Amino acid sequence: MHPILKSALEPLAEQIATLTTEEAQVHPLPGQGRWCAQQIFEHLMLTYRMTSESVSKQLKTGRVPKNRRNLLEFLLRVQTLGLGYMPDGVPAIRAFRPGEYTPEDGAAIAARFMATAEEMDEHLVAARRKFGIQACGEHPFFGVMRVDEWRRYHSLHAGHHKNQLSHAIRYARSQKAAAEGSSAAAGAAVRAGD
Repeated sequence: MHPILKSALEPLAEQIATLTTEEAQVHPLPGQGRWCAQQIFEHLMLTYRMTSESVSKQLKTGRVPKNRRNLLEFLLRVQTLGLGYMPDGVPAIRAFRPGEYTPEDGAAIAARFMATAEEMDEHLVAARRKFGIQACGEHPFFGVMRVDEWRRYHSLHAGHHKNQLSHAIRYARSQKAAAEGSSAAAGAAVRAGD
C-alpha cells in the first residue's frame, strides 16, 4: 500500500482491532444518529469501493475522463484537497451511509478494512501506470481526480473520522465499565444482605 494511505489507515485499523463485537456496535449519544465504530469503518469502506469502481471503469475504457468540474466542485476541491480541511457535521451522501451489515469484532473489521483499502490502492497503482498524472476517475463532490488526489482525499477522510472513532470507542468502553461497575456493586449488595 502507498505510504500516504498506509500512514493514515493503519492507525485506524489498530485502534479498532482491540474492540469486542459488542463494543464495536455501541452508538455514542444514543438517539442522535451518531455512528458506532463499525459503521464508521463501513462508511470508509464504501468510499474505497466507490473509488475502485470509478478507477476500474476508466481502466476498462482506457480513456481519461473529461474535466467537467463546476464551480462548486472546484471550491470543495480547493478546501479539501488544497487546504486539507473537511468540515464536521456534513452528512455523508446516501450511497456512502452504512446500511445493513453483519456485526463483527474489531480484528475482523480491521482486516476487512485494510483488504478493501489494499484493493483500492491496487486500482490506483494500475491507473498511475496507464494514465500517468492524468485524471483516472470521478468523485461525486470533487469531479475528476488524479491518483495522487485520490490518495490525499482518502488520507484526509480517514483523519476526519479519527476523532469520531476515538469518541465512539471511548464511549463504548465507558458504557461497558459502567455496566460492569453497577453489576459488581449489585453483586456486593446482594452478598452483604445475606
